Amino acid sequence: MGGDVDARSFLSCEEYKDDNYHRGMKHMIIAARAGHKKSLEAVKLGFIGGMVTKDEYASTLRANQQRNDEMKSDERDKAAASLLDGR
Repeated sequence: MGGDVDARSFLSCEEYKDDNYHRGMKHMIIAARAGHKKSLEAVKLGFIGGMVTKDEYASTLRANQQRNDEMKSDERDKAAASLLDGR
């Protein structure tokens, strides 16, 4: 809960195991808003299943996109490309 999105996502899964679906989805929304891709997919499924409102889903999509846009940089793209090229 100290800012690690993977930990937040894991916490969500633990809440689900304990049948705390509402709390689990809240943690998943927080992780998705912080840029966690798998959490965003889970929030989408929550929206489809009726656990997440349209407004919650829309604001989560916007926050996720904003976070990912903030993380983009030419240097990061070059580093990712060099990893894929095996340099």
